Amino acid sequence: MNEPRLLNIPVILGTARKGRASEHAARLFTDLLNRRAGVTSDLIDIATVPMPIDDAGEAIKHPAFSKAMTEADGVVIVSPEYNHSFPGLLKHVLDSCLSEYIHKAVGVVGVSAGGFSGTRVIQGLLPVLRELGLATIFWDVNIGNVGKVFTEDGRLLDEAVVRRSDRFIKELIWMAKVLRYGREHISVEEDAAEPVTCPKCGMPMTHHADKEVSSVPPLEEVTVVAAHACSNCGAQLAMVTSVTG
Repeated sequence: MNEPRLLNIPVILGTARKGRASEHAARLFTDLLNRRAGVTSDLIDIATVPMPIDDAGEAIKHPAFSKAMTEADGVVIVSPEYNHSFPGLLKHVLDSCLSEYIHKAVGVVGVSAGGFSGTRVIQGLLPVLRELGLATIFWDVNIGNVGKVFTEDGRLLDEAVVRRSDRFIKELIWMAKVLRYGREHISVEEDAAEPVTCPKCGMPMTHHADKEVSSVPPLEEVTVVAAHACSNCGAQLAMVTSVTG
């Protein structure tokens, strides 16, 4: 009998700014997720994701980041608050993928040097995440006055952050499990005309979503992408099914 696949929930550190205290929060949440049975987590630092600035969106997709999002069952985004919102580089990186996110859980950790505790980061990110196809959970984590929560070298000073994170992580894991089951077992169509075969293991794949995406290069038409998942090996596949105008 095959061992159940680990739930893969990476943590995205959403800033490349020097001296970023939010890095300590991102490392903490990566550690907290890895402590949970059946879960694996890696830290993805957007400062290490090469992103050109002479284009945007899927035209600048980076293979390693795309692969990480494809293999993820859920995502935690840790972002500081800059000028009432989240960092522009985070948006630039997130926009480089689309089909990779569909029907996957996401939770947001907002970090702030002041007393607003990153609330405006979360407020700004939620509609963006929805448009990308991610499913936002209803728990957030707010870390305000971050200089009093972590030392400069990353040591945790306030254990209350860990206690407040418990419900957030439980909800994220539950949602990630449910959505993975849905992707792999529940089709958007009762009768698929032509079943799609998994390119990795040869088993039938479930067609779990259709999403309209802007054409690249930009055209007046809209491309419809069908998302598929394999219940046997977990492989994912996005296929262009039609173009509408």
